[in-house]
Amino acid sequence: MAHAKPTTHVNNWPNAAGFGDLEDTATPISLNITGKIPAYVNGSLFRTGPGSYTVPLTNKPGQSYKVYHWFDGFAQFHKFDISPPSPDYPNGRVMYRSRSGADALKADIDKHDGSPVSASFGYRDPCKTKFAKFFTRYDRNDSVTGANVSVTINPRFPSTMSGESELVVKTDANQLLKLNGETLEPEDRFTWGSLKSDDGKKRLLDGPLSAAHSCFDSGEEFNYVCNFGPSPYYTIFSLDRTRTTKIIAVIHVSQPGYIHSFFMTKKYIVLCLWQANYKYRGLAFLWNHNVLDSIDRTWNPNTNTQWYVIPRDGSARHDNSKIKVFNSPPFFCFHTINAYDEGDDIVLDLSQFKDHEILWKFTVEALRSDTATGVLTPDDGPRYTRWRLPNVSKTKDHGVAVLEAQSSQAADNIELPTYNPAKSLTKHKYVYGINTAGNSSFFERLVKLDVDTLETKFWTEKGYSPSEALFVADPNGKQEDDGVLLTVVLDGFENRSMLVILDARTMAELCRATLPADKIVGFGFHGSVLMK
Repeated sequence: MAHAKPTTHVNNWPNAAGFGDLEDTATPISLNITGKIPAYVNGSLFRTGPGSYTVPLTNKPGQSYKVYHWFDGFAQFHKFDISPPSPDYPNGRVMYRSRSGADALKADIDKHDGSPVSASFGYRDPCKTKFAKFFTRYDRNDSVTGANVSVTINPRFPSTMSGESELVVKTDANQLLKLNGETLEPEDRFTWGSLKSDDGKKRLLDGPLSAAHSCFDSGEEFNYVCNFGPSPYYTIFSLDRTRTTKIIAVIHVSQPGYIHSFFMTKKYIVLCLWQANYKYRGLAFLWNHNVLDSIDRTWNPNTNTQWYVIPRDGSARHDNSKIKVFNSPPFFCFHTINAYDEGDDIVLDLSQFKDHEILWKFTVEALRSDTATGVLTPDDGPRYTRWRLPNVSKTKDHGVAVLEAQSSQAADNIELPTYNPAKSLTKHKYVYGINTAGNSSFFERLVKLDVDTLETKFWTEKGYSPSEALFVADPNGKQEDDGVLLTVVLDGFENRSMLVILDARTMAELCRATLPADKIVGFGFHGSVLMK
């Protein structure tokens, strides 16, 4: 009798389950607690990201539509309700549930026998894509779950400071998805342009792209919408507690680019156009219906990064002379970290890649331990970097950005960066993120970075793959790092996920809440915490 060949994993660090097709957990389940939940950790952790990568085709038995890029995995949302120790639960309690978010999109793909039916990030089957251009349009399915919205999740929309709040998911397209805060059921899909606005015609907020990461301050949310065409432009806007958008500035550019996040201080919004340009003034995206085919893959070391500095007070709405542009050598970035005013300067921290080749490396095949051909090396990861824009108010039109600090070792790479949210828009000392030491085909450590000394601390265990680490402050703490980190971790050997709570100061494990065997939380992107 023939025996199946055992599955092998790159460097014996299994992570394939985190890139699989996962079932929903519609009814909350109680997780097994090891250790003790700190008394002040009382609330919910929300997570969003891919929960499946294939669609079985009804009319083609044995065949499936397959997603090739990590960023295109079909949406699934997760909620961990965390309770501190009590007489009934002396170590605390964690309840978990999950819900898929792109059911109608998957049904539409099946209906069209695997032909692409909406815009995507990565490549699709080239023959099907060429044929599909003649009968598809951008996100044609108007159903609530007819688009793939799964990158960031905010339980306090329209602002993290607002009183009345809703749970809303965003992506890099101009699409927002409202969820039921309890069941995670998708309830409404809308665009920035559909909200009340001081732009009477609302045309400025009807473009196809936006940033998955908004910036927040004092009850307001800030973002942009990008419009393509002969004269492409970014519309910078704010959203207040009444859900009314206000246009802050309109910036016309020669080449629009892929911008996943941006910067903000108390005085300015900084839109950084790093090198990830859409070809043909963005019209390539409208033709290709995917990001990777539309971005110019040729890296030009002589093309500067441009930093657009826009006053938050609205003075640039009808006067673009108020906008300053700073230049720096080229780089690429997914995630900004924080920014703040220091006198007349702006200080900006980010996770910086040397070029944009990483966009093409994040395929599912390259990241899964059972299909990858090698590890994700430290050189593949981004480095913590600090830039300074000097003398902003005194700069006439153009200035020069100054590189102030950068991690010197590739081993100190940091992605999905987070920090104590109380330090937003002010000087901070610590940043947390995922890290690769080159032991796995994916990120396999958490790192704590002191931005003043560039010293690092790590948390890692063999076969474990952590997610973004979210900070929860100790209300009685005195130092910036007094608190805990919440991270969802895949145990590749036991084939199950767990919520791990770490001491944010020492990076020591305090507690873990383990899911049942074979119950997996997929490798997602981002999360949010909502403490009581």
